[in-house]
Amino acid sequence: MTAEMILGILLAGLLSENYAILHFLGTGAVIENERSVKHSLIIGLGTTIVMVVSTAITWPLQAYVLESVPYLRTLVFVVVVLLVVEAIHLLAGTGLEGLCRVDFTKFAINGAVLGLCIHNTEIPYGEAVLTAAAVGIGFTLTMAVFPSIREKADDTAAPKAFRGFPLTLLCAGMLALTLLSYG
Repeated sequence: MTAEMILGILLAGLLSENYAILHFLGTGAVIENERSVKHSLIIGLGTTIVMVVSTAITWPLQAYVLESVPYLRTLVFVVVVLLVVEAIHLLAGTGLEGLCRVDFTKFAINGAVLGLCIHNTEIPYGEAVLTAAAVGIGFTLTMAVFPSIREKADDTAAPKAFRGFPLTLLCAGMLALTLLSYG
């Protein structure tokens, strides 16, 4: 891979291929996020690690084992993601337990992780792992930025029908348009 290709993959993962906003995968974790920036960064880092490790495992599985039985791909990938999340949870031990006890479950059911694993089976292995890292970083940035954008949106200035969740969706749409303009 050339430096231009690596930079292109990183920028695409951050901007034009942002799974949470533009592909609508893992959006629930972002829209429901009311955590501090520090906690959002930790959750995003955890998701990034799960994405990279899951991709590193599912790509060879697809290429060498599941090619002849494609109907098992989703089921096997879900099991792999669950095992990766549980392994990371066990390795992290009590260090992160108080901070993100409930969030380990969210890593496992995050649609962005499974969608990324499925998508990455169509590209070469090195690009797949790099894409997983880039998409994870993009997801992390979205997790950290979106709550502050939502916080600055003034509910009282919006018409009554747009207050609350509709305003949150409008903010997500505006963020998606911003990211698309850079793609």
